[in-house]
Amino acid sequence: MVVHLCPVKLKRLLSYVWPVPVERLTGAFGTLEARYEEGRLVLNSAQGNQSFGSLHRVWKAVFTGLGVKGSPPEHVLLLGLGAGSVPSILRGEWGLSCPITAVEIDPAMISVAERHFGLRKWSALTVIEGDAIMQAHALKQRYDLVAVDLFDDLDLARGADTLGFAHALRDRCSGTLCFNTVDYDAQSGARCDKVLANLKRVFGSVDELRLEGVNRVFIAR
Repeated sequence: MVVHLCPVKLKRLLSYVWPVPVERLTGAFGTLEARYEEGRLVLNSAQGNQSFGSLHRVWKAVFTGLGVKGSPPEHVLLLGLGAGSVPSILRGEWGLSCPITAVEIDPAMISVAERHFGLRKWSALTVIEGDAIMQAHALKQRYDLVAVDLFDDLDLARGADTLGFAHALRDRCSGTLCFNTVDYDAQSGARCDKVLANLKRVFGSVDELRLEGVNRVFIAR
């Protein structure tokens, strides 16, 4: 008997042996690559995962710990969309219908999310192409769940560790803020510490989760 596998199933199967590339492109902050790893389509930058790999696990762990599935937020603000891990968790995996506003500065990221990761299929998802730091100041609505994931490859985006941004997040957040950072060396660790100090100055309480070895996620209320 001969079994014929469709190209996608074959790529998934082969990706358990080695990564199988799907598309490589240049984004605003360098190279992006959509590829299959261990049966799953992910999006990577030069040094780290941008969506659907370790980052997906980070956000799922954070939201699980907060009980988001059992007690859904009314409105979600996502600063840093990537290829759409957060909408995929909330919509695709948990079936939540809360409106999501996502801000993404990189048009290449939005494009690859639409082509390969089904971004357009999610309902009640508004995507704003623009600088999330500026949009945090410009937006007028308040959100009971705010998720921040702003990186230039592995490094925090410029301006993400400023006190002004922390104040803007306080203005946008009426409930819980989740701020993802990556601590992989002395310099990045210092920037993580600065984010933590800023959040403690403007929020009533701030807790920290350490995930995947290098991720430090600050939960502020």
